[in-house]
Amino acid sequence: MLFTLLKGSLLFVYGVYVWVGVQAVAAQNLTIPGNWRKPLSNLSREVREGIAYDAAYPLSKIPISIGTAGLPRIQQVAGLYAVLALQDFYSGNGTWKDLVTEKLPLEVQGSNGFFDEKYKIYSDVMHWGLAFFYAHRVYDEDVLLQIAIDAWNIAHSGGFIDPAAAVTNSGAGRNVTSPPSSNCTGGTFAGAVFYRADTSTAVNMETVGTFMTLSAYLFEKTQNVTYHDTAQLSLDFILNYLWNGTLVYDTRYLGNCGIMVRPFSMNQGWFVEGLSVWANVTKNGTLTTFLETVVTNVTTSPSWTLPGSVVNDLEPSVTSDPTNAALKGIYIRGLAEAHRRNPGSALASYIEAYIYVQLNSILDYARAPDNSAYSTSWTGPPVTSYTEAGGNIAALDVLNPAFSFVEPSASSPMIPQTPNGTPGPVSAKSHDTGAITGGAVGGVVAVAVIIAIVFLCRRRRIKEARDASEGDLDAYGIRLVEPFISRIAQNPPSNKFQRMNELNQGNTSSPPVPQPVPNTRDTTRRPDRPHDARREIAIALPVLVEQLRNVLRGPQQDELPPRYGD
Repeated sequence: MLFTLLKGSLLFVYGVYVWVGVQAVAAQNLTIPGNWRKPLSNLSREVREGIAYDAAYPLSKIPISIGTAGLPRIQQVAGLYAVLALQDFYSGNGTWKDLVTEKLPLEVQGSNGFFDEKYKIYSDVMHWGLAFFYAHRVYDEDVLLQIAIDAWNIAHSGGFIDPAAAVTNSGAGRNVTSPPSSNCTGGTFAGAVFYRADTSTAVNMETVGTFMTLSAYLFEKTQNVTYHDTAQLSLDFILNYLWNGTLVYDTRYLGNCGIMVRPFSMNQGWFVEGLSVWANVTKNGTLTTFLETVVTNVTTSPSWTLPGSVVNDLEPSVTSDPTNAALKGIYIRGLAEAHRRNPGSALASYIEAYIYVQLNSILDYARAPDNSAYSTSWTGPPVTSYTEAGGNIAALDVLNPAFSFVEPSASSPMIPQTPNGTPGPVSAKSHDTGAITGGAVGGVVAVAVIIAIVFLCRRRRIKEARDASEGDLDAYGIRLVEPFISRIAQNPPSNKFQRMNELNQGNTSSPPVPQPVPNTRDTTRRPDRPHDARREIAIALPVLVEQLRNVLRGPQQDELPPRYGD
């Protein structure tokens, strides 16, 4: 039955899906506008990491709970853990591992679980779920992945409309009915996720967008087809009922097909993040092209764009709650994921320039004199010192990806990662020194290998003989662990959307501003590696060979480590 319903839904939208691809190709424009303010940065990787660390450090010293200054709701509390985990993810370090892995699980162990003590809102559950997934992705602890799945299960069982429920115009087991979906746009309500756990029929972008995003991540990680189907259905719902051709609306009310427009940068962030993950996981070129259209639309929307293209929400229904000012960081987080999923592309260059605009405005106008506190307004005025968490959380969603845009120096090499977070291959730099020189080096290295093997074997036999006189020892071995690499899914067709009138766009140039004062402190921290005698024999041979190779080829200039994050 479920297969029949899914098949019918896909056939219904097939023709319009092709139209979506044509429109996306026609609309994309990844040229960096000339009126963007300071879309470049000459700060080094080390300086950028230092700035990001200084912004994160105060967050590690405060009580992380609802009610702490700058943490009014679960959105911000989960966001704090998210930016700390993301900083470690981008840097390759484990600076915040103990804090996140020890404290984050405690947040959902109380009587309220994943919900706020007053309200049961599924978007809160999804904020927790994504924070746990970000933490699992960098720290690789299974318990964090399981809690992310628990959060997904809660939203799926209590708020998700599956195809069967959509046919009967009922919702997620609750005692509510809605008019036929054809009364709204002619699509299906399948894939929607209700905002609240009561009888409300509101489906907002914050809930269905986070659910779609977490579903995409979980499918990439586990290859479980259930996550695949729910991610696709939720994307279909967004395209049918919330995307207007320029941005995503805030809320659709299924009870009467009403809509709340409420342009909000945060909502665009969840759409961009989920779409970028899904397009990448499914290897769907049409969705990738559509992503380019979405990015160019949202980054030029007048609803959150100040002169120079600095981000600041302007919608009165958003700005009426001052705590929403910290949520624009989520918008940049989504763009950063799109950048990471499309390395070396025109889209990545475009996003990089856009994030640099935000970075430079934050450093010029929002940073406190002590370099450790930030205003929630990226155009100022700056705060004088750290007083609340919201400004730092929002700033970190800019500062974190900004340091991943440049290569680490030779003195601080990073571990490259593939888009799913696993260690990636290290690319070798070739050196054309001529066939004769290459052959000579190869011959000498071969001789060196033979000598080294004889030397190491003899030394090992001497050591084993000495150890035998002191008692039996376990045999030494080194286990090679294969990193997780997600399998490529078949390309599922997407759904339709109806393009509506585009919002007017407008930007003006801003006056010259003072240059930011770079923080030259290098805060890269790595735990010391303990000595392990068992690895000595395994690593000695390549070290000897490499030393000999370096002597023969001489010093090489401008030799950089592989680019991190590609």
